[in-house]
Amino acid sequence: MEFFRDLFMLVGRVLISGMFLWGAYEKIRNWSGTMSYMQSRKVPQLKIVLPVSIGLGIVGGLSVFFGWHSHFGALLLLIMAIPSAFTLHRFWKFPADEQDMEKLIFMREIAVIGGLFLLLALGAGHFVVR
Repeated sequence: MEFFRDLFMLVGRVLISGMFLWGAYEKIRNWSGTMSYMQSRKVPQLKIVLPVSIGLGIVGGLSVFFGWHSHFGALLLLIMAIPSAFTLHRFWKFPADEQDMEKLIFMREIAVIGGLFLLLALGAGHFVVR
């Protein structure tokens, strides 16, 4: 059973980190669009926040992906994900016709945050790069 637990931990790590790594790639690829989107959501200090969030996504994502210091990587991703959820997806401030979609995105972000907390609690498993 320990083999399957470690296998499931690996799959979970790959899926969670993949989301953050892909997000960082997309932010870099579409820099101006990301800047416009974040400006529309009134993100403060955008010229600092955007590069820092990309860096946290890459470093934390790679750490979680490879299981190398995954607790630290999960913490970096939490530092990015928690403010992001509560800054970018404040569904309660949207018009009624947009609230359902924003609430769905917000809840997805909260679920990912829950996965990161599980990673902090349980560790990366045995399938890691050392």
